[in-house]
Parts: sequence; C-alpha cells; structure tokens
Amino acid sequence: MAQDLTDQLVEQMREALGRGDEGAAIDAARTLAPVYADVSPTDAVDLLERSCVLGTEHVVEALCEAFPEFVYESWALALALRCANEPVARLLLGRGVDLLDGVHQPTTFRALLPHEGTFTRFGLTRHSPTLFLNPMDPTVSTEVFEPFRGRANEHLAGGAYAVPTDLAATCDLVARLAGEGLFDQVVFDDLLRAALVRAWHALRHEHERDEEVAETCLAFASRMLGMYHMRGQGEQSLHRILGSLIVPKVHPRIVEFVCDEAPDVFLERLCELNWLQRDVDLVARMVPHLSPSTPERNGRLLQVLAADGRMAQLELLAGWPDTLTPENTDAAMQAASAAGHAEAAAWLLAHRASPVHATEPDDLSDLLL
Repeated sequence: MAQDLTDQLVEQMREALGRGDEGAAIDAARTLAPVYADVSPTDAVDLLERSCVLGTEHVVEALCEAFPEFVYESWALALALRCANEPVARLLLGRGVDLLDGVHQPTTFRALLPHEGTFTRFGLTRHSPTLFLNPMDPTVSTEVFEPFRGRANEHLAGGAYAVPTDLAATCDLVARLAGEGLFDQVVFDDLLRAALVRAWHALRHEHERDEEVAETCLAFASRMLGMYHMRGQGEQSLHRILGSLIVPKVHPRIVEFVCDEAPDVFLERLCELNWLQRDVDLVARMVPHLSPSTPERNGRLLQVLAADGRMAQLELLAGWPDTLTPENTDAAMQAASAAGHAEAAAWLLAHRASPVHATEPDDLSDLLL
C-alpha cells in the first residue's frame, strides 16, 4: 500500500477518536493491521496515546491487536491515569506497561527512531541515574497529576487534546491500583513524589495558589504513605523525598504534612539545615505536629526553641521522652541564657533539677547511702 494511503488511514483513526466514534476507531485500527510496519513509530505511539485519552479499552485492544509492538507505552499509561480512564489503565498494566520504562528498539519492523526524548518528553525513567536525586525533576509520573495545558509535548502528532480532567478521580484511581500492588516499588515511590511536588507547586506562589489542588494531592500522598507503613509498600527513598520538600520559603502546609506523616524526617532535617534552625517561627508552628525522636534530634529542637524563648512550645516538650536529658537541658539552658531569655533558662534549670530526670536508685544499698 502506498505510504500516502497509510497516512490517510492513520488520520482517519485520529479523526474517529476525535469524534468519539468507537466503532469507526476500531475499524480504522483493524484496517491498519496489514500495514502496521509502514506506520511510523511516532504515529503508532501517538495513536496509542490518543486512544488512551479519547477512546475506550475496546479501541486500545483493537490497536494493540493491529500493532505487534509499540516502541514506547509509558506516556500512554500516564495519560490513561490522568484521564482516570480505569479500563484502559488496567488493560495497559495487564500488558505489563511500566510507567517509568524507556524507549526500546522495535523487533517486528525496521525503522529509525527519533531521539528518545521525543517519546519520554525528556522525563526521567527508572534507568535515569538522577532519579529521586532532585524530587522536582519531572518524570513520566509527573504527568499523571497534571491537566492538559495545550503544550506541544502533550501529543506526538495530530491536534492537541482538549479534554477536562478530574484530579480527585485520578488520585483515587492511582491509589486503588497501588493498593492492589499493580505498581512496583520504584513507580510507587515516584507517584507519591509526583503528587507531593504538584502540591508543593500549587502553594508556591502567593498570588497563584490552588489550595484545592494541594489538599487533593496531599490527601492522596497520605493514602499512599498509609500503604507504605501498613503494607510495606514503597522504599526508603520515600524518606529522602519527604525531606527534600523542606526548602527555604516552602509553604508551611507542606512542612506540616511532613511533620504529620513523618515527624522523624523533619527533626532530621532540623539537625542538618542551618536555615531551618533560624526559621524559628516555622519550627515553633510545627511542634504540635511532631513526636519524639532520638535524644540528639529532640535536643536540637529543644535548643532552637530555648534560644528564642518559645515557652509555649517548650511546655509541649516537657513530657517527651529522651528530650530533657542532662546534656540536652544544659545545651538548651546555655542557648537561652546567651540569647537573654531568662524565663526559658529558669524553666530548663527547674527541669534539670527535677527528680524526674535525676538518676533513680536501683537497689536497697543505694537507698541507704
């Protein structure tokens, strides 16, 4: 068949998808089956992605029957999840589609492929050495939680998508699929990362904040973290992801989320970051959301609060174990005194001398001494 006729068939399928005509789209896919090798890899992948946005699982099934392979399927899965197209997402996952996979060379036809970034839109994949190094770097998972913005990279060929999305429905679908174990640990972690970054960006600029988006993504992240803690899903990279969200000028709601879900992460960052130790307003605001950690981390929190005379927050730490140890109390008293906060220093001295923190006798001979 002449190439121009093949191109016409490809365009006919695009048009059928655009009209929402399932029958015509399926017929077009079947017509392409005998000439699939003449369809460029870019057009083939575009038809798959377009079917995941505009079509049904029956259309995607017909297309997969017509094309023995696609050089890239991850973005198609991301689009199915973005559109909360559950039947299509399940179909792709059932085919073994990996959300973070890379482009592979075709085995059933010969063709020169464009740069891999054409398909991945330069998002990181599981093979990228910098995956999770900077949580703000986009991956294909990032696209799951984005709306259609008419950007050139959203589609490979044909017209742009103009499809409304429902972030809450997307988050619910992804969480349910994750709960069924349909994503491996790396993808699980990356989906959580992507949602947290979307929330971070939604609150970043004062005059462009979208609290609804942020809360939807944070609720999803909390649901995913629940699976992590209860079922052992996810990897230790989650702690690194959460810690990396705490940066200068971050919105307090993001820090509050980290403190509620992983207080140890916040206290660890407090020990590491000088700017965070100086942002006492933020630290003090987080105390009600925290719980005790190691003596060293608890002591650093105690010292930061004492140095600024934050009596209300110091009172909250009074009942924390491994906090008002002699070493921690001495260091905090010194910080309070140096800053001229006599009340805090006196409060710490009183707790230093309290019998609660004294060494208790452990046998009768000690009592007799």
